Amino acid sequence: MDDPSKISAAPPPRLVLSALGFLVFSGMLLGSGLVGVACELQGIDLVEVFKNFSPGSDLQMRNFMRGALLINHVMSFLLPAVLLAWLFNRAQYSLPLSLENPPNLVTLGLGIFFIMTAFPLAQEVFQAERWMFEKLPALKSWTETETATENLTIGLLVMQSPWELLFNLLVMAAVPAIGEEMVFRGILQQNLERWLKKPALSVGLSALVFSLAHLQVQRFLAIMLLGVVLGLLFYWTRNLWVSIAAHFFNNGVQVVVAWFNQEKIGELNGAQEQEIPLTFTLVSLGLMLVIGNELRKRRSLEKADF
Repeated sequence: MDDPSKISAAPPPRLVLSALGFLVFSGMLLGSGLVGVACELQGIDLVEVFKNFSPGSDLQMRNFMRGALLINHVMSFLLPAVLLAWLFNRAQYSLPLSLENPPNLVTLGLGIFFIMTAFPLAQEVFQAERWMFEKLPALKSWTETETATENLTIGLLVMQSPWELLFNLLVMAAVPAIGEEMVFRGILQQNLERWLKKPALSVGLSALVFSLAHLQVQRFLAIMLLGVVLGLLFYWTRNLWVSIAAHFFNNGVQVVVAWFNQEKIGELNGAQEQEIPLTFTLVSLGLMLVIGNELRKRRSLEKADF
């Protein structure tokens, strides 16, 4: 399926976006309720666990938190996207998610390489954000609530067996990649484009919402940059599997790096402060432009052949 704006049977974009917002919000509430029930059944005080969770937490607690995170991802993103598609298709509408066709392997590889070359730039953006929050007292208080979130992430990355590695790849990479790409690129970006008729604005707005949904103040711009990269991949390829694969690669690399650095797991946040040579960042930016141009040309050729 080529251009969502050409689908005559597609539902009104504002209707789709309203329904998406309702289902995502309802899914978040339901997911929180399910996690609350699980806590009650196991006699766990989730507030205390979240506050005290750290790399020193035991295996049972690590897996419980992974399970809670899995429920959150499924209920907040994956289930709403699937349910929305089912509801509109059942109503004899066509709600394209651009999942119909498998991607060309070369295009898939270029998409993954594209997000790889974005890593240094995202790191530079993150360092700039962190410097800004440290230097401006008015902003520093905003980061205090993120300490527990950072401890949660580092604690989840403690892996003492291959099974924990696989569990983390499922919970922190596969499920978020599929669910979030279906919501933010497959539904949100496509329908913003149909509504606004401005692809660049649609990519930017979907990336903004994507970053807001992650609730990470110090990484806001870096996550938004990732959203722009994924949005461009989807816009150029019109195949959601490409952005899903790139998203999975982005998250999965972090999990695998943590697996091979378990002895320094508590220092992962500090490692993020290492400076990247400017030359390396500029080369990566140049490669991004080259790969992006290649993806655009490949799309133009595919449309011409069609």
